[in-house]
Amino acid sequence: MSTIVDGVEVPEWADRDQVECAVDDLVHESRSGELEERGLIEPDSGGGWIYTGEWQVADATSYSEKLLDCSDDWADQIGKTWELDDTDCLDDISTDTVGAYLAQESLTLSDADSDDSAEKGHAKAIEELDACYVETPAVPKATAKAAYRAVDFNFAEQPDAANGKVVINTGGPGSWTPLSGTSVEIDTEQGDSQACVQAQAVATYPWGTTSESQARFCGKSQPKRIWWKRAKKCTAAPGCVAWELHYEGFKDFASITARYTSNGGNCLAVSGSCSDTVTVVPGGRGRLVTWSFPRSYDGAFVAKVGKLKTRIRN
Repeated sequence: MSTIVDGVEVPEWADRDQVECAVDDLVHESRSGELEERGLIEPDSGGGWIYTGEWQVADATSYSEKLLDCSDDWADQIGKTWELDDTDCLDDISTDTVGAYLAQESLTLSDADSDDSAEKGHAKAIEELDACYVETPAVPKATAKAAYRAVDFNFAEQPDAANGKVVINTGGPGSWTPLSGTSVEIDTEQGDSQACVQAQAVATYPWGTTSESQARFCGKSQPKRIWWKRAKKCTAAPGCVAWELHYEGFKDFASITARYTSNGGNCLAVSGSCSDTVTVVPGGRGRLVTWSFPRSYDGAFVAKVGKLKTRIRN
């Protein structure tokens, strides 16, 4: 008996006294010779026994049931290990059903491939545990916040499901990824564009069952913009004033054209051209052009890029 007691692992929920009790019952039912025939023990050269750790399904299930029977309150013990909110339902499940689950989970079954009773007992136990405890977790909640060429989705703290631990994943089928921190940023490549994120809350129960809920959230990135910024100096002519036209939020390497007017008409360019076309630099931010004016200029000078426009403030 001591060979098996010393060799078999004590389950997290049980203690050594229960193991000794269960092994004692097992050995009284099946003597050493029978256990040797079934491969659980084998003789050593000193006339003693060696525990092999290889259990037949019937022995493993019987031993696991005995572990439960040797407890004053096995449901309370397992319930604490599994962090169940209550054990009333667990206590209603028969010890042979729970024993079949424990046998497959914690022992090495030598004949499991040829004896499907272990798998059937395991499945039956999970089915009953699921019926007792599994619930759909609360749907994830998130707030969309506009960011630069992106949308930040900030997730509310997700409550654990009753009797299960909950994590939030984002990404979608085939690419679900656990949420790192409380937010995820989705790139939009350019401003004023929509981004969406799929999220799922997954509750995992101690016996491996999972349940989930899903939600989809959408939002827009910060808008593109253009603006004039007065340059620190002007070198075009004595006493001139220079203004730089800046842009941001545009797609990398896109071609954008700025058109200019002065008081709604010709832009008064020395070159005669009232437009400039540039390729957006990586990052989507840059300077499009610099215009110089006599200090006496007080007209309404406007730049337009698509639907965006900005006026120099004299």
